[in-house]
Amino acid sequence: MRPARGGAALVLLVFAPLALIAKLGGLLGLPLALLLASSFLKYAYFLFDSTVRGVEETPALDVQMLHPFNEYRPLLQLVIMAALAGAVMVAGKFLAPAAGVAVAIVALVLLPASVGVLGLEGNPLTALNPLAWLRLIRGLGLWYPALLGLIGAYGLALDAIWQWQLWLIAQLLAALFAILSLFCALAGALYERRHELGLDAWHSPERRQARERQAELRRSQQVLDAAYHQMRIGAHTDAWAILQDWLAVRGRDPEDYRWVCERLAAWSDARYATRMTQETIDRLLVLRRNGQALDLLAARLRVDPEFRPKSAASTFALAGIAANGGAKPVARRLLGDFAQRFAGDPAIAAASRLARQLDA
Repeated sequence: MRPARGGAALVLLVFAPLALIAKLGGLLGLPLALLLASSFLKYAYFLFDSTVRGVEETPALDVQMLHPFNEYRPLLQLVIMAALAGAVMVAGKFLAPAAGVAVAIVALVLLPASVGVLGLEGNPLTALNPLAWLRLIRGLGLWYPALLGLIGAYGLALDAIWQWQLWLIAQLLAALFAILSLFCALAGALYERRHELGLDAWHSPERRQARERQAELRRSQQVLDAAYHQMRIGAHTDAWAILQDWLAVRGRDPEDYRWVCERLAAWSDARYATRMTQETIDRLLVLRRNGQALDLLAARLRVDPEFRPKSAASTFALAGIAANGGAKPVARRLLGDFAQRFAGDPAIAAASRLARQLDA
């Protein structure tokens, strides 16, 4: 339905009356008919280009579309159609009428693929290659028979419209709409199968998500830069507040904690990386992501053997996770100075028992 809106709808409203004038003019209207046919097919391919690249709006009618030498694809499409028609005639004349019918059916099936390859390829030799048509058909999968069914449905609908003998301008408008609609349907199918066909769309969900991620990363980096500036001038309370506010606004997502930890590791003041790692471990434990917390602890210990979780509860919990998870060296390191770090904590006795079990 894309041709019913935007610039495409304007094209239909302009070309249908002009086509009516050309038809009523007979031989005198032939030059106008040729100009309209060339310009309309050029626009059809421009509409194809915008659709296959994921552009939401349909292109507007441009005076450049009336230039006879700025777009070769309509002429090349006529060459392809003439070649297919010639193959049908040769098969019917030199082989058998049934062979001609069979070749005609094959030609009709391949014709949309030739339009698709011609729309995608800038190389005329590739566009004329039947193997490229077959590759496109295979890449489209079930979309291709669906497209053929749509072509058949449009053919029946147009035949009914002509049989009803509606106003001539309505018949012409319906025919022009059907042509543009089929170009859009083919381009839309190619867009949906862009990954399988290796097409690079200008506008697509993955590109939009990538742009959003880049914009979000720039905003996050600006926050980190502001905190870094406060750290450089010795305003550590303000620097830490900036980081905490950013994490709070984003819902304290563990991935955000990990992202900040990775970047704080490059700061000259190691206290920030240590404290943020402690905060991250506590957050992971609250969310019961014990394996991730243990992995983060082990990675930090490789960088800083003196690192410990912030609280006695977190330290003892991670020691138990490490002991049961096959990371006994990590557990021993956490328990080795537990009593000294957390003097008077009620968990000291349990920590000592766990340490003895590890050494047994």
